[in-house]
Amino acid sequence: MSHATAKIEPAHSRIVSLPALLITWVVLCALASLSAFLGTVDLHGLSTLVSVVIASIMAIVAALYFMHLRYDHPFYIIMLVLTLIFITIFISFSLTDTTAYKEQLIQGEAPAMVKARKADAAKAQAARPAPPAAAAK
Repeated sequence: MSHATAKIEPAHSRIVSLPALLITWVVLCALASLSAFLGTVDLHGLSTLVSVVIASIMAIVAALYFMHLRYDHPFYIIMLVLTLIFITIFISFSLTDTTAYKEQLIQGEAPAMVKARKADAAKAQAARPAPPAAAAK
């Protein structure tokens, strides 16, 4: 009885040097610190966009070095970068609406609700009978 032995080939792996990993870690820490610092600075409505861009850069750096995509087929890098760019664009477009109506909003209420409440109050005021006039002395 003969047993066929399958030849198992080792997977492609790249051992990243410790200095490269430490530099990557320092870059990620610096970007996280920058993001935290920019949270305290008034960027006139751009703080969310800047934070999303910094987070996207951090995701790209982490994927390239910690997930070893830098040493893999270039197609995977292109797909990752394009995906993160499109996610950043889509989130940024949806976040542009957050500051558009800021002056019109009352905390916790939408403009249509405020308008409807004012109209209801005006109708209720008009429906009330006028108070009797005070008798002249």
